[in-house]
Amino acid sequence: MKSIGTLCASRVVTAHPEDSVAQVARLMKREHVGTVVITGRNGKPMGIVSDRDLATRVVAFGLDPRDTTAGAVMTRNPASIRADADIVDAAQAMAARGVRRLPIVADGKMVGIVSLDDLLLLLSAEMGNLAAAICAEQEHEGGKMRVKARLARA
Repeated sequence: MKSIGTLCASRVVTAHPEDSVAQVARLMKREHVGTVVITGRNGKPMGIVSDRDLATRVVAFGLDPRDTTAGAVMTRNPASIRADADIVDAAQAMAARGVRRLPIVADGKMVGIVSLDDLLLLLSAEMGNLAAAICAEQEHEGGKMRVKARLARA
């Protein structure tokens, strides 16, 4: 099985904890993403802000997005996964932590991000491959049955 680091997005949209929530929201819109990883100056992930966080932690409380920092609303110390982990490891980590996205880390640095949607797409492609294998086997078996029937009539 391929590692999660080779299968998932290497482009990660990042911001800093002192950036305003308004800046983070504009970044999400511009980059067409639902999550921004908040990094320290060393580039290591220290938090994560999702579009849901903006709704439940900013808008729901009537906070001003221009005056509220990403650091104030981010989920701290986000769960992450090693780049050499596989799809099953990622799914288990998401389930255990109750998250939909995991930064991918190699040698202490963030190298990508994997989302629940990514896993579903990968797994659905694998399910398609399995279904094709079953169909091919049934077709092959059906051909054998037709030959046996012809031999029995002869």
